[in-house]
Parts: sequence; C-alpha cells; structure tokens
Amino acid sequence: MLATVAVSGCSKADSAGVDNSGGKGLPPGATKAQYQAAFEDVEPIELSFQVASSNPEAYSSMRDVEFAQSLEEWSNGKIDVQIHYAGAITEPTETPDALVDGRLDLAHYYTTYEPNEMPAFVDLSDSMVQVPSTPLVGELVLHAAFQEMVFRTPEIIEEFEDRGMHVLAPASSFGVTEMICNSERGSLADLENAQIRGNAHAHETEIDALGGTISSVELAEGYEAFQRGVLDCSLQAPATAESAGWLDAAPHVYFPRSQGFAPGPGSLVAGASWDQLPLVAQQLMSDRMKEYMSAELYGALQSIDDTVVETAENGGSAQYLDAESEAALSRANEDLLADVENSPVLAGEALNADVAESIHKWTAITDQLGYTEDGDVANFDDWYQGSAKFEDRSYLEPITNRLHEEAFLPERPR
Repeated sequence: MLATVAVSGCSKADSAGVDNSGGKGLPPGATKAQYQAAFEDVEPIELSFQVASSNPEAYSSMRDVEFAQSLEEWSNGKIDVQIHYAGAITEPTETPDALVDGRLDLAHYYTTYEPNEMPAFVDLSDSMVQVPSTPLVGELVLHAAFQEMVFRTPEIIEEFEDRGMHVLAPASSFGVTEMICNSERGSLADLENAQIRGNAHAHETEIDALGGTISSVELAEGYEAFQRGVLDCSLQAPATAESAGWLDAAPHVYFPRSQGFAPGPGSLVAGASWDQLPLVAQQLMSDRMKEYMSAELYGALQSIDDTVVETAENGGSAQYLDAESEAALSRANEDLLADVENSPVLAGEALNADVAESIHKWTAITDQLGYTEDGDVANFDDWYQGSAKFEDRSYLEPITNRLHEEAFLPERPR
C-alpha cells in the first residue's frame, strides 16, 4: 500500500486532466540517472502490486516483475513494490474494489471478465475481431491498435475512472486467441456439441457458430477438466495455455487465418493511491510502459513459438482452422460487429470504422519497420527472428518505440 509520500516543492503541476500530488517532473526521454536524481528528495513509497499470473515463471509474471523491479531501480530504491501473484489478495472481479480500498495500488485487471461493468471496453474488444490472426503481423497490429483505440475512446477511459482505476496499459492481450483441444477437431463436424471454454463475452457467439457449447470451467480447473473429458476445447491466448500447462492435455491447437477470435485482454491499472503519488513517480510508471509493452509482445510471440514445439512433443500440432470453420467464425464475427454498431454505450458504427482505420495504420507501420510474415503458424519456430531470451528484446524495439510515441506519450502525466 501507499506509504507517506512527500516531495520537495509545493506547486501543483498542470496535469492536463491527469491528477497528481504535485512536485517537479521530468521531460519525456529522461534517463535513469535523471530519475534517480529527481527521487533524492522524495519520501519512500510502498506499492502493493497483484500481477497477472499465479505462476512466477509465466511470461506475464516476468513482464510484471520486470516492471516492478525497474520502478525500484530507476527511483534509486525510493519505490518499493510488493509483488503478489494472481489471486493472492483478491479474485479477478474484486480487483477494482481492492484498488479503491487500498489493499492494492497496482494490478492486472481481467477487464473482459465484467462485461456489465465495462461494456464500452467489451465493445472495443469485440470490434478487434477485424484483426487477421497471423502469428507475427497480426499479433503486433492487435496489440498496437487495441492500446491506441482505448486511449482514443473516452467512454472506455470513463469506465475505468468511474470505478477508481487509472489506466497504465489498457489492453494486455497475451496474444491472439487460439483454440486448443484434447483431440483433433479439424472440422465443424468434429466441433459439434464440443464443450469449449471461453474467456470473453463474444466467445459464446463464436463457439455457438462453430457448433460447440460454451463451458463455465474456471481457469484453475482447466487441466483436470481436459483430462476428465469435461472440457474438449478452450479459447485463450497461447501464453495462458502454456503457463497453465494445458498443452500436455490439449495439444491440438487451431488458429484462425483471415479472421480472429475475439481477444480477452486485461489491463494494467493503478488505484486510488495514484492521485497521491508525486508527479515524478507517475511519470516514471508511464515512461516504463515502453519496456512493459516489449515484454508483453515478447511473451505473446514466444508463446506461439513454444506452442508449436510443445504441441509436437505432446502428439498434437499447431494449425489453422479449416475453410468451413473459418467461414462459420466469419459469420459469427459479422454478428459481433453488428452488435457493436448497435451499442447502447457508444457510437458503435464509428468505433468499428476507427478500429479498421487503426488496423490499416498499424499494418502499414509494421511493414515499414520490416516485420513480415515469412511462413505460417505451423513453422513459426523456423522463421520468427526474435530472440528467445527475455533480456534481448531488441527485435521488438522499433514497434514498441513507435507505439509508445503515438499512443502512450500523449497520456504522460505533466
């Protein structure tokens, strides 16, 4: 939780709509040495952070822990972040309450778990089915367009703020959504009456179109459910399936090709204590989002690489949906986009158009930066050029730098 915070100087900075407890700030691009110097007169700050995964070795945990450690390092130890793994302090749907009452200061919030409380966010998530589910460019575009569109949609930001949350990274998708199954399900006939787990409101529509029945199996119960045959398939990001160990029991993996399953992202958010932080601490968190995003993309892409290898080791494979299943998914996604157009909480038709424009923009940017699809998902491990080492994310620097500049920098506290 937030301890006593003090900072030299008494004037409140012009926050341009972003509240802070004042003090002197730093310009964008400030170095570690500049930040450490700026924290010399700041009283110690303690932050309680519940991270995304219960598995310390998961890529999402690596991302979150690196962020926490960087806050400590760049503040010269003035920020002390206490790490709590998923579920240790609060259940996913109770996270907003914990952020407001002070049990947590930072958290990964499973945003799409609460469609009634976050309807505008869910509408945007549904609109993201317009992103083609290709393993490299589709991944980069989904991440970039989603982040950009949250910041550009006031109704979504208001949903967070009305519940006492300040958005740091609005849409951590963990990767494009895949379907994993405990037996081969290569056609619509194979999917008929299959019990399929979903983690987003839109998945019910997509699963129904594929002939399956949505299952309410919880994440923690998935492995055993696969083994017992209670669960046949599941929709989620590759990183989630891998960190949960599900590929041992469900090694048959299917990706859309021209379509995309609806993503089920979470968000990195701060709570009520955000407004009490000195400006320099708020700016540090904002500036470290560049590395946070590169770690997010690393985990998403490395999980696809790992999935290709692990499915083969467990007697399965990673492949695309067949044409008939793809057509069924396409029809379902058309229905989802039509529902977005009729949204009661925002201008849905304009949102769909803006999402399409953002997808086009970021597809062009990835091409300009040299990211190209040089194969398909089945041989992703052969052609993906990124390093397998978490510490070496230089391959992702061009896209994360561009995204930070265009989407995050305008939101930087000042």
